[in-house]
Amino acid sequence: MPPEFIIAVVEDDADIRENVCRYLECSGFGAWGVESAENFYVRLLKDRADLVVVDIGLPGEDGLSLVARLAAQAVPTVLMTARADVGSRIAGLDAGALQYFVKPVDMQELTAGIRSQLRRMAPRTAHGDAVAPWRLDQAASRLVAPNQRVVDLTSRELELLGCLMVMPGALLTKQALTEAMGADEAEGGFHRIESQLTRLRRKTLETTGTALPVRAVFGKGLVFVA
Repeated sequence: MPPEFIIAVVEDDADIRENVCRYLECSGFGAWGVESAENFYVRLLKDRADLVVVDIGLPGEDGLSLVARLAAQAVPTVLMTARADVGSRIAGLDAGALQYFVKPVDMQELTAGIRSQLRRMAPRTAHGDAVAPWRLDQAASRLVAPNQRVVDLTSRELELLGCLMVMPGALLTKQALTEAMGADEAEGGFHRIESQLTRLRRKTLETTGTALPVRAVFGKGLVFVA
């Protein structure tokens, strides 16, 4: 029987990350780990996360920024960090973390804290409907705009929006997007994705009267900003 909850661990120390994932799995959770926020966004394209354990001192985008992004999407997070000072605790909780654990963390205490937060969770579908005004209906292959007008999607358009909308507000790099969509060559593949996006923007505007909220970050990738 598959685990009811999946926990993601974003921690740049490989030993700590692997130990936490192993303990969570022994405690009945599904678990996967990555070393950075950027890799978390890519992994999230294919694997779900019901709660995320985050270290503050990550390479690239820091843990507080990641926690704030996840809090905006109603994804529960707990922080696990070596920073024990009061200022860091306040900053972490203000960013949206539900709990703050100082390393070295007692695994039983961490697991109990995670269980406590998961018991308070509302259904994830309710989170999505409440947070994101744009809705992707995967089963019916359509995009529903805030005004409830519907855009019928091709299979490639559905795949593209599925990648972009998994984490609204987060940058999806060229490489991550082309890999997720199965392109062999990054630059050429991204140009084809941009052409596809241009057609989708036009279709969305004509069908719904609303602009598709996808922003291009020059030289880097795309962001679904709604």
